[in-house]
Amino acid sequence: MQRKINTGATIQDIAVKAGVSKSTVSLVLQQSPKIKAQTTARVMAAASALGYVYNQGAANLRQRRSNTIGMIINDLTNPFIVELLVSVEHALAKAGYTTFMSHTAEDLDMQARVLQSMRQNNVAGLIMSPALDTPKEIPATIRSWGIPLVLLMRPLGGSGIDTVGVDNRAGFKVATEHLVERGHKRVAFAGMRPGYTVAHDRSSGYRAAMAGHGLPVDDSWMIDVPITLAGGREAVRRIFAMKHRPTAVVCYNDLVAFGVLHELDKMGKRAGKHLAVIGCDNVAASEHTNPPLTTLSAGADLIGSLASEVLLSRLRESSMDTPGVQHFEPMRLIVRESSGPPRQRRV
Repeated sequence: MQRKINTGATIQDIAVKAGVSKSTVSLVLQQSPKIKAQTTARVMAAASALGYVYNQGAANLRQRRSNTIGMIINDLTNPFIVELLVSVEHALAKAGYTTFMSHTAEDLDMQARVLQSMRQNNVAGLIMSPALDTPKEIPATIRSWGIPLVLLMRPLGGSGIDTVGVDNRAGFKVATEHLVERGHKRVAFAGMRPGYTVAHDRSSGYRAAMAGHGLPVDDSWMIDVPITLAGGREAVRRIFAMKHRPTAVVCYNDLVAFGVLHELDKMGKRAGKHLAVIGCDNVAASEHTNPPLTTLSAGADLIGSLASEVLLSRLRESSMDTPGVQHFEPMRLIVRESSGPPRQRRV
């Protein structure tokens, strides 16, 4: 069962009911003399009708903003996420902030507890890579607390939410086309997680490339495995058990690709020769695998820096009413040995 945070009415709800802006509601709740009496009465009536309770103590704490930024990470077993964390911590430290990091391990109950703890500790802002199946209303809940939020890598909800990630669809289209151009007509996708937005975007790029070259995609080639080393190993076993097996595989990320490489080695086979392999993330270890891994890269350091700058800008302007930033960095293909030698052209 999903655990949801108890929110009640929000400032946005009051603004809609009273027919005013969120900033006007905020000023009324702070008893600002700038607002006309009629407007104040309308806002307070809307708040009362919705059962909204204004926490003046929390508001005072927020006005005395701390120098701590909360960072909520979904999976520290993924080396790319670790590299992101290092980048974010470095950028925020330069700006004079301390990072308070918590790992949810894709657990929604843990994430709910962490969010409440971050709120109680009066963090100045949040950078969050949400756990799988996070309810879409969570960003609005966090914003109603007066805490700026930047989503990292995993889009969630509408375009009004500050989000920094990568262009998954375009990147996986490029990766798949690379394999097709090398002569592969049967290409698998390892890491297809039903209902998972990022997996959907990445697999749609893969499907677009295959369709663009008039190549079919067998259902068995969409391999649903955990996004782990073990998932990659399982994917290889499934591939080699197929009657008309794929000759190449594009993996959800480098972690899955590492599992693929490990299992191929265990089977006495080699990536690039018996099965072409492409990963995603270009983590530090990817160029040191045997053979070195072909992979997509946007740069963990760049993504972490961009997310930090978006949050710092939001803190500097002391407003959450401006439109949300939606930045999805293009990925480039780093070609190494695991995707095999170039296709030989006929003279």
